[in-house]
Amino acid sequence: MKWTYETRAGLAEIVSVPGGCALLFDGQVLGQYISPIVAAGELANGICHWPSAGDPTKMGIPEDLSEWQRVP
Repeated sequence: MKWTYETRAGLAEIVSVPGGCALLFDGQVLGQYISPIVAAGELANGICHWPSAGDPTKMGIPEDLSEWQRVP
């Protein structure tokens, strides 16, 4: 399972991995999390490692995973 959110600065992705999920931005791994909900919240609030594109809190990334596109 995967979730994506397109921003002006690049593509945010949350990808299922064994034991949880990985958070990526334009292919750059920002961290691994226990759940996609936690990953989306951490990125939206800038709590994760920041992507090379800059401050994720200024990119309009929603904390609510239902606003991301779910990719089977």
